[in-house]
Amino acid sequence: MKMKFVLAALPLMAAAGVWADDATGNADMVKRGEYLAIAGDCTACHTAPGADKTARFGGGYPLASPFGVIYGTNISSDKEFGIGSWSDDEFVRAVREGVGKDGQQLYPAMPYDSFTKMKREDVLAIKAYLMSQPAVHSAGPQTDLSFPFNQRWGMRVWKMFNFDKGELKNDPSKSADWNRGAYLVEALEHCGTCHTPRTLTMGMDTDKAFSGGDLGSWVAFNITPDKNAGIGTWSQQELVTYLKTGFVAGKASASGAMSEAIEHSLQHLTDSDLNAIATYIRSVPAIADDKQTKPRDEWGQQTEDVYPLRAEGQTIDQSAAALFNASCAACHGKGGEGSGKGFHAYPSLFSHTSTGSYDNRNQVSVILNGVQRHMDKGEIIMPSFANQLNDEQIATLSNYVSTQFGNPAAATVTAKDVAKIRKAADLTYPPKIEEGTQK
Repeated sequence: MKMKFVLAALPLMAAAGVWADDATGNADMVKRGEYLAIAGDCTACHTAPGADKTARFGGGYPLASPFGVIYGTNISSDKEFGIGSWSDDEFVRAVREGVGKDGQQLYPAMPYDSFTKMKREDVLAIKAYLMSQPAVHSAGPQTDLSFPFNQRWGMRVWKMFNFDKGELKNDPSKSADWNRGAYLVEALEHCGTCHTPRTLTMGMDTDKAFSGGDLGSWVAFNITPDKNAGIGTWSQQELVTYLKTGFVAGKASASGAMSEAIEHSLQHLTDSDLNAIATYIRSVPAIADDKQTKPRDEWGQQTEDVYPLRAEGQTIDQSAAALFNASCAACHGKGGEGSGKGFHAYPSLFSHTSTGSYDNRNQVSVILNGVQRHMDKGEIIMPSFANQLNDEQIATLSNYVSTQFGNPAAATVTAKDVAKIRKAADLTYPPKIEEGTQK
């Protein structure tokens, strides 16, 4: 009887062993998929602003485009509104070819022109991770562009000119570090989506790859190795530090979409992967920009306090100086030198890539929007001045910063420029008053 029991149990034990192996393998796949989803920055575009963890991947993030707002879709495990009922092939086709479950063409706000370079097994690992997360039972806001952009079949024509389907292959003449960096930059992190200029048909201009992209109210700077326009003066370690923390003293501090990429994705990557990204970026062809006559982080210098200068009789726009002293000097110093040390330091306004650019959009957008970077080490916050300053004041302040501390070529901001950026960000002045509250 005992022998029969043992023999009878053997198939069950074997089956249990198989199940255990499958569970372990799936757990490993989910863990790898989580890292890949972070590298692909899936959270940023597929989670609504202000949503808590229970609504992660539930869609609803508004992506501004020249043709209207495109909303990130629900990619949670929900079977009705998410990807819970999708097959592996359907998910891979959506990510790498831009075709939805029912055959509908996806807008390239979903960067499948970069994701097409991903390995199939990596895409499926991301799917395994998403399926392991809570379902979000919500359709969210739907994209509704005006005619003719609401005709999704037109994306087939767009793909004929702008979409090269196919997985990225390793270059055997390059190092493993370089190839890993290429895969991260070109595919997973889809850096070209923002940092590469667009053609007339709104595809990436690969002849000018990474030479800077127009994001409307923001500019994604040139990240080629050109010494004036790009990152040619940055060391390997400076690039890695910036990608990890969003801040390098005397060079740059992240804001806008780059701040979001660091918050949601880059800060969580391994140092090995960050080094690989830096290695690859430093190897791409350098592309110059005649308007940028010296490195962006080499413009400006610390200035004397405006009040002694006024006492000496020098000509200074007193209204601009007063705005600066009231709004900026407490954190950035009266001479623009910054304050504090380490992770929570306030950056200097000279030797900074934003103030040293001839393009003033990032500077204006930072004044309007502020900076909010939620980092593992703590919060990085600069307040928005949209409610405190009107368009004319912000234009005056931005021009003052460019003239005193940065690139004087950027001191061309008008109130109309500010109003346009303010409208795009839906930042009213004076602030909106909620019903039922006193003025």
